[in-house]
Amino acid sequence: MTFDPTAHAVDGSEAVRPTEQTFDPHPDYKTIRRSLRTIQQREALGAFIKAGWSAAEFAEYARSMGLVPGKTRPTASSYQFVVEKGPEHPWAQEALATMRAPGYTMPPFDRPVPKRYAWDDPDNPEHTPEIRADVVRIAQLMNARHAVQRNLPRPDPNEPIPKFLWRRCYRIRNRYHSLEDTLEAQGLRGYR
Repeated sequence: MTFDPTAHAVDGSEAVRPTEQTFDPHPDYKTIRRSLRTIQQREALGAFIKAGWSAAEFAEYARSMGLVPGKTRPTASSYQFVVEKGPEHPWAQEALATMRAPGYTMPPFDRPVPKRYAWDDPDNPEHTPEIRADVVRIAQLMNARHAVQRNLPRPDPNEPIPKFLWRRCYRIRNRYHSLEDTLEAQGLRGYR
């Protein structure tokens, strides 16, 4: 924290107001060293420095080796894990070769982790529009069959499909590989 001497003056004397410093998002070896617990780990960090690793390369390697869920930057445990492996470890050599390859640009240090979707999640971006349409059609027909079997009015086909039903229909569609085979196997043809 630094102090701003240009703060307002009181009775002719200068007041000093604390100001915030901008945080440097890239770590340095001093910051990394604070994350290490033992003398042996701190000495092992020196092996990375002697091997020519920059602090940014070291932090990116630590982030790739042990990113904790919910965190966007490496933790003390990831630094400790990497230091204990050493710069001669094959993973370290591969990471350094990747980072120093021509055309490689170092990504931002504090970046969010992309969301991972379950294979049957309705929001999964890997599902094609055709599969989504098939699953919606199967769900509509299953709702119609349910209504007919219980003497209920047919549901509105424009109603949103509950997530549990979408997942179930996706799994069924996945089992039979096509809409036509699914309709035949599940006995949904008469409910169109």
